[in-house]
Amino acid sequence: MFNPSRWRNIVTAKTLFVMLFMAGIGLIVSIVSLLYLSQHLISSKINAIDAHRSALSVDGAIQTSVNRVMSLVVDNAIWDDAVHKVYAPVLDTRWLYETWGAGFKINNLYDGTFVLDQRYQVLWGSFHSQSFNEHDLTFFGEGLRALIAQHKAELASGKNVYAGITQTREGIAFVGIGLIRPMTSRLNVYDATRRYLIITRHINPGILKDLGNTFQIANLNFTPQKHSEYSVPLMSSGGKVVGYLNWQPRLPGAEAAMAASPEIRKIVALAAGLILLFIILSSLGLYKLARGEKQAREIAMTDWLSHLPNRRALIEQLEHATRRGDEELKTVVFIDLDGFKDVNDIYGHDVGDALIVHIAHTLQTQLPTGGMLARLGGDEFAMTVSGADSGQRAAAFAGMVLDTLSQPIQIGERTIHISASIGIASGILENSTSSELFRRADIAMYHSKITGKGRITHYDAELNSAREYQLGIENDIRDGLENNEFDVWYQPIVDARSQKMTSVEALVRWPRRPKGELKPDAFIAIAETSGLIYALGQFVLRRACTDLQKFDGLRLSVNISPAQFRDPEFENKVAQVIESCHFPPYRLQLEVTETYVLENPERARSAIANLKALGTAIALDDFGTGYSSIGYLRRFNFDTIKIDKSLAGLVDSDDQAAALVSGTIRIASALGMKVVAEGVENEKQMKLLRLAGCDQLQGFWFSEPMPIASLLQLRQQRQC
Repeated sequence: MFNPSRWRNIVTAKTLFVMLFMAGIGLIVSIVSLLYLSQHLISSKINAIDAHRSALSVDGAIQTSVNRVMSLVVDNAIWDDAVHKVYAPVLDTRWLYETWGAGFKINNLYDGTFVLDQRYQVLWGSFHSQSFNEHDLTFFGEGLRALIAQHKAELASGKNVYAGITQTREGIAFVGIGLIRPMTSRLNVYDATRRYLIITRHINPGILKDLGNTFQIANLNFTPQKHSEYSVPLMSSGGKVVGYLNWQPRLPGAEAAMAASPEIRKIVALAAGLILLFIILSSLGLYKLARGEKQAREIAMTDWLSHLPNRRALIEQLEHATRRGDEELKTVVFIDLDGFKDVNDIYGHDVGDALIVHIAHTLQTQLPTGGMLARLGGDEFAMTVSGADSGQRAAAFAGMVLDTLSQPIQIGERTIHISASIGIASGILENSTSSELFRRADIAMYHSKITGKGRITHYDAELNSAREYQLGIENDIRDGLENNEFDVWYQPIVDARSQKMTSVEALVRWPRRPKGELKPDAFIAIAETSGLIYALGQFVLRRACTDLQKFDGLRLSVNISPAQFRDPEFENKVAQVIESCHFPPYRLQLEVTETYVLENPERARSAIANLKALGTAIALDDFGTGYSSIGYLRRFNFDTIKIDKSLAGLVDSDDQAAALVSGTIRIASALGMKVVAEGVENEKQMKLLRLAGCDQLQGFWFSEPMPIASLLQLRQQRQC
C-alpha cells in the first residue's frame, strides 16, 4: 500500500544522499584545486589577518599611551597637597620640582610637567628635569591648543581630565591636561583663578620598543611620512596627521603555505586537518577575545579598592531593567559615611582605604537577597533591591548599617568611630529614570546629614523642595560674602561678682540679605554642610578681631564650627588673622563643642595644643548637652567651660539641674578652669549661679547681642 509519509522519507534520504555525494565530489574537486591555489590564498589571507591584528594592536598601543598620560594627570592634579602649593600667593618651585620635575629621572613615566594659570600661560615648568622658561603655548603645538579649545569649560570646572597627541618643538608627544583640585572637597577658589597641570611624554625609540614588546609588534618605529601599507597615522588632538607608526609584518602566510604543501595522496586528510585546525584556532581566538572583553568589562564595572560594583555598574543594571520593561518596584539606599574625611586627615589615606575595605565587606554580608551593593566613590555607597517589598527590605538593611557602624571599628591598632547618613528612595523605572531615583536617594541622604547625621531619611516631595531651598541659601551665602551682607554682633559676658563686662561673644548676623534677613539657625547648618562655613568663619574671626582691637582689656570669644576645626590649616589661618589684625592673642578665646572633641580626640588634642601655643585660650562650649566627661576635661586642658543654657537656665526651677551645675563648677575649679554660665534670663538665676561659684555670666538678663556701635555705647555708659 502506498505510504505518502514513507515516500517522502525516501525522497528526503535520497536528496540528502545526492547532496552529500555532490558535496563530496565538489569537496574533492575543491581540494584538488586547492593543491594549486592553497599557497597563494592561505598566504594572502593569513598575512591580511595578521596585518589587521597588528594595526589594531598599534591603535591600542597609541590609546594606551594616551590613557597612561591621562592617568598620570589624574594622580597628580587631583591632590590636596598640590592645591595648597599651586594656589598659594607664591609658587613653591622647589616643591614643584621635587614632586613633579624630578620625576623624569626617577621613573621615566613622563618627560615634562608644567603648571598653567587660568589664561593658559605657563607659570612653572620642567622639561627633562630642566627649568622651562617659556610662558605661552607655542612649544606645545596645535594639538594641546585644540585640546584646550575643545574642553575649556570642562577643564575650568575640573569635571574631567583630557589627553591626546601633539607635535611639540621637541617632537611628537602624548600630552594630558587637568585642573589641579582637591580629591574630595570642592575647590575653595571663588574667583577666576585656576591652575592646570600638563604632563608630556615624547615618543622615542625606547617608548616604541616597550610598546612593541607589550603588544607583540615587531620593529615598531616612527616616521614623519607614510612608510608602507603597514603604517598607522598619528592624529593630533586637532585632527592633524603628525606622523606614522610602522612595523615589520611577520608574514605568517608563507609558513602556513609551506605547511600546506603535502603529498598529493594525503591532500584530503591534510586539507581536512587544516580546516579543523583553522576552526579550532578561530574558536580559541574568539574565546580569548570574549574572555578579554569580559575581563575588561568587569574591571570597568568594579571599584578598584573595595572590589564592589561601581556607580556605572549600578546605573547600568537599573537602565537594563528599564529597557526590558521591568515594572517591579526599585529601591535605592544611598549611604554617606559621617566623619570619613577626619579619618583621612588624622590617620592618613592608608587607614582610610583600609576602613573603606572593611565597611564594604561588612555591608556585603548584610546585603538583602537580590540586592546589589556598589561603591560610588570616596565615602559613598549605594544599594539597590527590587520587588514589591523592596522598601521594607531596604529599610531593614539601612537599619543594620546604622547599628553596625555605631560600634567601634578596629583598623590595625586604631579604634575608629564612624557613622552614616542614609537616604532611601523607591520607584518604578517606567515612571522615573535611574538617575532620578539616585537623585532622590541623594536628597534624602543629604537631609539625614544636615539634620544630625547617623540617621535614615525616606524621600518625599517635601525633601526635594527643602533641598532646592538649601541650594538657594548656599548661593545666597556665597553672594552675601562677596557683597558684604553679613555682620558680626556681640553679646556681653560679665563678671559674676562685679557685674562688669569682661568679654564679649561674637555672633554672625545676616541683616543685609536682599531677600530678607535670616537668623543664624537658618543658615549656619547649611553653611557647614556645603563647606561655606570655612569662609564664613574666617569672616567672623577677622571682623571680630578688627572691631575689638581698639577695646583695650575686653576679651573676645569666637565660636568655631566643627567643620572649621577639622581643617588641618585652621591653626595657621587663626595665626594669620591675629597677625594681620594686630589683635593680642591673650584676649582671644575660641569656643569648641564637646561633640566634635569626643568624635575626633586626636585631631582635637593636636589643634588645641597648637592654638594655645599661639597664646589664645580655648573654651569648651555647650557643656552639659552631651557626654560631659571629667576625663576629657583633664585630657584636653581647656581654659574655660561654658555651661549650656539648657542646664544653667534651670537652676531656679530644677533641683537636679542646680546640683549638676554646682558639681560642674567644683570640678572645673579643681582643674583650674573658669566657668561661664549661658542663658541667664532673670535675677534669681543670676544670684544662684553666682552663689554656685560661676566666674562669668552671659544672657539676656544682662544684654542681648548688639552691633559694635551699640556695644561701644554700652561700655562707655557702664564705665561712667
